[in-house]
Amino acid sequence: MKINREIVEQFLGKKVEIKLFDGEIIVGELHKTGEEKYKGNNNLYLPRKYYFVEVYGETSCLFRSSHIRRIKEIIY
Repeated sequence: MKINREIVEQFLGKKVEIKLFDGEIIVGELHKTGEEKYKGNNNLYLPRKYYFVEVYGETSCLFRSSHIRRIKEIIY
């Protein structure tokens, strides 16, 4: 299944496990750049159409939906 922006955005604000194209696995809460919450951080606010995962206040690298090979919600 090809991952596109519409699929990724269904997971915004949820705890997810994401596998990127390089094999890296990232676990945390999914966010999109440009969210009002990150207005004071230009690295997370200004780039458009990028995503990142936040865990305990730390953020992952920025990535696009095309970089994602697998995404699933984590339910505790």
